[in-house]
Amino acid sequence: MNQAGTSARGRPRRLETDAAINAATRALLVDVGYGELTIEGVAKRAGVGKPTVYRRHDSKASLVAAALIETLEMANPEPPDTGDVNADVQLLLGNLAVALSSTDFGRAITEIVSPASREAHLAELFQAAIDERRGLIRTLFERAQAHDLLVPVDVELAIDMALGAIYFRHLMSHQPIDAGFIADLVDSLVLHNGQLIS
Repeated sequence: MNQAGTSARGRPRRLETDAAINAATRALLVDVGYGELTIEGVAKRAGVGKPTVYRRHDSKASLVAAALIETLEMANPEPPDTGDVNADVQLLLGNLAVALSSTDFGRAITEIVSPASREAHLAELFQAAIDERRGLIRTLFERAQAHDLLVPVDVELAIDMALGAIYFRHLMSHQPIDAGFIADLVDSLVLHNGQLIS
């Protein structure tokens, strides 16, 4: 996959073209599913030529991963740092919940879980996207741990508990992932601390 902002020949890429391709990919995942999604279909939906898509992505899996990564990055560009670690975790997880509940990202995620279990390349790219996003949560939980505010002893376990609860509700139980749920989830992981300078 090419580096963001440059084409294979080193020319600047048009960010609006990237955004259109990613949006078309998410929409088609919802409309037709991963199995029926094609690069030709994405190009048509995005209003670009197939070569434009192929210059950015060498496979359907790469195309899908990029579309999902873009949504995750828009939801949480960087770890919040308000001075209150409990509030920071609520903001970060709340943004993820909104993306899952209120955009086509949530339905797109649902459409690739099963294919990712069968297609190694898609699974690898999907895992890389999740791992990168885990880094944001890790930053906040390590901040909480440094101030003796993290309830679980292990940071990675806390991350699994947070993401596991959210994605289980989204993918399996279909219960609401609303502000109340996020607040309760964070309260079970991070102690309230008032204002703290981190």
